Amino acid sequence: MKKKILLFLMILLPINVMAASGSIKASTSNTKITLNNNFTVKVTCLITGSSAIGSCEYNLDYDKSKLSIVSGQDNLTVREWSRDGKGTTMTYTYKFKAIAIGTTSISIKNAKIGDWDTDKYVDTSVSNLSLTIKEPVIINYSSDNNLKELKVDGFDITPEFNKSTLEYNVIVKADTTKVKINATLNDNKATLKGIGEKEVKEGINSFEIVVTAENDTKKTYKVNITVPEKDPIKFVYNNEEYNILRKLPESLPLNFNTNTININNEEVICLQNEKLNLTLLYLRNKNNKEAFYIYDVNNKSIKLYNEVKNNDLSIYLEDNKENKENLFATIVRINGEDIKAYQIQKGSKDYIIYGRNVSTGQRNYYVYDKDNNTISLFNESDFNYLFNKDNIYKTLTYAFSSLIFIEFIIILLTNSTKKKMNKVINSLKEEKNNNEETSLE
Repeated sequence: MKKKILLFLMILLPINVMAASGSIKASTSNTKITLNNNFTVKVTCLITGSSAIGSCEYNLDYDKSKLSIVSGQDNLTVREWSRDGKGTTMTYTYKFKAIAIGTTSISIKNAKIGDWDTDKYVDTSVSNLSLTIKEPVIINYSSDNNLKELKVDGFDITPEFNKSTLEYNVIVKADTTKVKINATLNDNKATLKGIGEKEVKEGINSFEIVVTAENDTKKTYKVNITVPEKDPIKFVYNNEEYNILRKLPESLPLNFNTNTININNEEVICLQNEKLNLTLLYLRNKNNKEAFYIYDVNNKSIKLYNEVKNNDLSIYLEDNKENKENLFATIVRINGEDIKAYQIQKGSKDYIIYGRNVSTGQRNYYVYDKDNNTISLFNESDFNYLFNKDNIYKTLTYAFSSLIFIEFIIILLTNSTKKKMNKVINSLKEEKNNNEETSLE
């Protein structure tokens, strides 16, 4: 009995069949756009309740005061039919550029979707796209590439640490084989390289500590760690103590040969140049600076050996008490030493210095280019000739006389030309008068 009632009810009640519907939606990956940036918009046509989409029609509208279209402008008005009736979606892609700040939208208008099965339009909804265009976010990266602290465990550094001082010296014990360099950044956003445990050996050991700021600018601090000789040879001059180093550096002055001499009853290594009659000792001063010094065997005195090299030319600087006329006396710092010099013109980058050619032994004046650290021979005779008053007077006289002679020739040529022109003109006038008289007769 119950089955009959149910069957009767099913016959009487209408059967609800789902009707097909469509939607057209504009979308993008991020609705917050940065000014002057490009972004992609996708428009999707979708049909539901049908086996396939038959067609898609719409007009894409956008705010031209805030957006410009980069690609896809040919499909702003779409009216397209499906070719095979197999899919339920049709998709279109556009690329826009944000050109002004504010809120804006991209709208779907005149939306229509056709059903493949019935060949009719279905009810179609739209989803527009709302956008916010913002100023670009400017990130100010830190430029702080300073150290806050620098030390070598167990030893003092000199000078006292200052973030602006880039080079430091440390003297450790004679038998030291390892040291530990520690440093603290002034800005935690920076990065640090070069610290930690380091192996050292006798002599000067140089290490670089590189600080890289957040904005990638770098600053390099240098630490020179000196491991003294176990039994250094002491040498005292002018109440200042030096250490005579047994080990010479790799780079040696030109034209010097290795030899030994006796100092304080001990054989020490030295360099000698017989042509110049010079003996050099390699010394370390109280400031831990190592350099070659000229050693006077007779007086047991020393003087810093200051050498300037340029290609094959090498001179060592000497004092010269002579005063040069027509030149400006000055001081120039070369290899950390103040040197008496001259200039042809004040403020010039070129200095005239006195020295001795290491190869020939000849003493002379040289032109020193401070910017490029180069030297060349100064031709003193030519310079003196130019500044000789009699020669200047003669030169000016010759020049003045030449100018007068040239002007005189020009005047002669000009007068001669004028005379010739006047002669031609007078001749033409006479010929014209003769022709007129003949005509009257």
